[in-house]
Amino acid sequence: RSELVCRVKYCNTLPDIPFDPKFITYPFESTRFIEYKPTSLERHYKYEVLTEHDLGVTIDLINKDMYAADPHAQLDPADEKLLEEDILTPHDSKRSRHHSRSVSWLRRTEYISTEQTRFQPQTMDKVEAKVGYSIKKSLKEETLYLDRENQIKAIEKTFEDAKKPIEKHYSKPNVVPVEILPIFPDFKLWKYPCAQVMFDSDPAPVGRPVPAQLEEMSQAMIRGVMDESGEQFVAYFLPTESTLEKRRRDFTNGVDYEDEEEYEYKIAREYNWNVKTKASKGYEENYFLVVRTDGVYFNELETRVRLSKRRQRAGQAPNNTRLVVRHPKSSASSDNESEGEKADAESDSEKEHSDKEGSDKEGSDKEGSGKDDSDKEGSDKDGSDKEGSEKEESNKEGSDKEESDKGKSSDREGSDQDRS
Repeated sequence: RSELVCRVKYCNTLPDIPFDPKFITYPFESTRFIEYKPTSLERHYKYEVLTEHDLGVTIDLINKDMYAADPHAQLDPADEKLLEEDILTPHDSKRSRHHSRSVSWLRRTEYISTEQTRFQPQTMDKVEAKVGYSIKKSLKEETLYLDRENQIKAIEKTFEDAKKPIEKHYSKPNVVPVEILPIFPDFKLWKYPCAQVMFDSDPAPVGRPVPAQLEEMSQAMIRGVMDESGEQFVAYFLPTESTLEKRRRDFTNGVDYEDEEEYEYKIAREYNWNVKTKASKGYEENYFLVVRTDGVYFNELETRVRLSKRRQRAGQAPNNTRLVVRHPKSSASSDNESEGEKADAESDSEKEHSDKEGSDKEGSDKEGSGKDDSDKEGSDKDGSDKEGSEKEESNKEGSDKEESDKGKSSDREGSDQDRS
């Protein structure tokens, strides 16, 4: 069946291919005809550096301090405008979506229109490129994990490769490593789920200098909000001037935040969100690296959130929502307070115990001589009752008992006087 609408008068049908198509391995390097190789004359040629001395451009190859830049220097606002990058927002119009569609009945004849003159988005991939890449990728990996033994060998080979010292770059012979850091899983933060949040455009406030924009965005907060109609959206809050002053003060004092302090934020933008998790279809595993002093640690991004600007409805008043954050007392301070209260209670009990001992001692001093024996025998009342076999000893113990009772009463009176 002809795919052209008009009737074709002359046609030349091509014969069928006599054999099946095959992929032939290209044995040579793909860059052997285009790779530039300079000659020795070009390599050893010394170019003259001509500078304008009256403009302050001086070349000094001996003193390297001349080229040292001040890390705390601030640019002029006019110069910052020149150095700002132009962030192009993705243009998704109806015309671009219409032209990006590929239909089978529409022929792309080269003598009518070329690919350069047609309105085509730059990100449109060709089917041939996708098919070729997938076949090339499968040819590389199909021979690695055929059976269990090859899998074990491939795993053991990774440990052997990790022991080899890194002396040069794998593709650039003149590049040498400056520092080698091991890569480990992030043991400290692996238990926390991490999410990647992507904005459709720069969320920085408009009309502010770059340092102020970076400072505000570093303290920004994202919250899920519901409007009056029950529609959910994401609110992007920026700190107020008072909150920025408080955060600068916290940074100067070396604390994360002040207990029971209120930090106020104002809403800046509203976004609709699109969330992809592990349960979503077509999810791809993503990891990120964190460089620390003792090595490089990687962690998993379990969630990807894509935010797009939310359009306000016709006649809707601007949103002036404010977010107030108050941090409770930290657990460390509460633990310190409880330990302090416990220590005070122990000191009070020790003080009462010492006062009681002092009162007993003062009462015993008023007793007179021979009081120690009476206290000792008075405490062993049961033992004195059991020793009544002889009459003289029992009479003696009875008199001692009276003296001990008298000593006890004097002790009580002395303690009562001390307490009063």
